[in-house]
Amino acid sequence: MAEILTNPFTPQSGLEPKILGGREQLVKDFSSLLQRRREREYFHLLLLGEWGRGKTSLLKCYKRVSQNEASKAVYTSLAKSGPRDSYRDVLSSIVEEISFGLGLNIDLSLFQNRSKNIAILLVEVLKNIFKGSNSQMLVVLVDDIQNISDMPKVLDLLRLALSNEDLIKETNILFVLASTPSGWANFLKRYDPIGRFFRKKQILNKLSKDSLTTTVKNTLSGTGVIFEGSIIANCWDYSEGHPYELQLLANHLYDNQIKGVVSEECWEVSLLNTLKDLGIEYFSSLYDKASEREKELLYIFAEKRDYLSLSQLRDVIIFEKKIKNYPVSNIKNFVYRLVDKDLILRRNDKKYRILDRMFAEYILRFR
Repeated sequence: MAEILTNPFTPQSGLEPKILGGREQLVKDFSSLLQRRREREYFHLLLLGEWGRGKTSLLKCYKRVSQNEASKAVYTSLAKSGPRDSYRDVLSSIVEEISFGLGLNIDLSLFQNRSKNIAILLVEVLKNIFKGSNSQMLVVLVDDIQNISDMPKVLDLLRLALSNEDLIKETNILFVLASTPSGWANFLKRYDPIGRFFRKKQILNKLSKDSLTTTVKNTLSGTGVIFEGSIIANCWDYSEGHPYELQLLANHLYDNQIKGVVSEECWEVSLLNTLKDLGIEYFSSLYDKASEREKELLYIFAEKRDYLSLSQLRDVIIFEKKIKNYPVSNIKNFVYRLVDKDLILRRNDKKYRILDRMFAEYILRFR
């Protein structure tokens, strides 16, 4: 029997996946953008993706790509801003992370000097950082931009600094920002020029069925463990190509292998453990955003797992579920609120379904 290696699926570890499946074209496009930026075409890049789509993994991959192509690169992640944080604190934190990543020592006390124009100060600091990097090009990758969506002035000041003619002439700094779509939309509501400035975008969609299958098989290669065909099919059916859900599910499946084989015997316990983890990390707080009446609708969507019109939903409540005293006249408002809370999806034909199958399974089994 071949030696079984350590689990290659690494969710919750902070490590990049062994195989970054389904993102080959994005990586190729980023490499092309780097070349255009070196040739002094001026732009900055925005990476948009929902929770768990792999933004962090892709940014770390971009850091490696940049360094492989002889550019200095630094990655930083933004913490959730608190009520006592100011835009100066956030900018200072970003500069501190960049400086630390490059091994530089920048005087951060400058950001607390309210007599100085903060945008001009930021220009000077970025000039010093670029000079200290000793690189012809510097790539700055900033993750979790949505965590400061209640502080749009931070990005507007960054936009003003990066638009400065002296900075453009004397440096070559490419900023790559990563955010959830809703988080980014919050910036645009208050500072529309931000959207025009960060106009180059990459969108992280879910994996296709072929990409998911290839990712699982390539990740397992050489480990001494195989997933039976029905298990890989289940991975697709339940994760629907969601990268993080796939990694978490595959991690539990791998841990439950028997003599190097993951079969149907391993499925149920692996799925339950995955749902428990997803509940702790995301689904519980997501579900709690719904009111009690909205939760009743969520349970129906979870059971059906298909797109329903408002009239179909009303019929289920009245004739199938026979829920007493349900305010059916308010169904439209409840559904619209669920869409606004990112709990259900809306299709162009005005039909609705649960966010994804894993979320549906979580509701049916644990709520």
